Amino acid sequence: KNTIFNKEMQITYPSHHQWMKDISAGFEIDFSGSVAEKIRTTVPRLEAAGVSYNIEPLTEAFLKSFMPMYEAEIGAKQNAMVHDVRGNTLDNPEAKHPYFCLSLKEDGLFVGGSIFSVRPNSVAFAYRAFSGSWISKSLRASPSLVGEYAVAQYACEQGKIYLSHGKDRNPYGLNASIGLATFKLSVGCRPSIRQGAYEIQTIDTNTIKTDCLILEMPKVGEAITKAYLVTSPETEDQYLRVTKYPRLLEVEVIHR
Repeated sequence: KNTIFNKEMQITYPSHHQWMKDISAGFEIDFSGSVAEKIRTTVPRLEAAGVSYNIEPLTEAFLKSFMPMYEAEIGAKQNAMVHDVRGNTLDNPEAKHPYFCLSLKEDGLFVGGSIFSVRPNSVAFAYRAFSGSWISKSLRASPSLVGEYAVAQYACEQGKIYLSHGKDRNPYGLNASIGLATFKLSVGCRPSIRQGAYEIQTIDTNTIKTDCLILEMPKVGEAITKAYLVTSPETEDQYLRVTKYPRLLEVEVIHR
């Protein structure tokens, strides 16, 4: 557990950032220890458990299964931003890259999936939605982790160098959930800024009224290496997993 600091400070941060994972040395590189173990013990059991997945060019049939889960998952979040998935992908004549989909099923029932684009050097997630647990099976890796494994493996098989987990709004807690950042760190993604794709903003920690994770604007270069988890002593245990990946992102905890 990181040292907890009680202090007031002003944090400079980018309004948006991207998450990338280098898979040139293999798709399992940088999975955290516990995540790697869950995947390693679950994958050999998938077929016997009636779990299957399929990757193919994006279809209307996939969207019919995917959209209700996506809209329910995103819509339940605070400050939710529900995107026009169909308009941005299948019905987008100006799409620069082809879109594919991963469909994950348990005993023939849809338990989640993802939409991603295939680019010259990378596979880039566009939208994801998965059930929080399996319907009836007991498997260590969640549907979301199995989906991550499947797409990462596919990206490597296609000779891609990077796996992109898209762009998020900063800070977490005020926009997306802190758990989303934790998940992206656990599967080995690193945050960075991209020229022209963000605004530089500031926030005073003594004005923050809700738990949040703020990724700090890098002083040099594009890699984001430092973040601040602003939380209360009563709720900090809910979020401390985000501090467990210092090799990818150093997180300092501040009590508000």
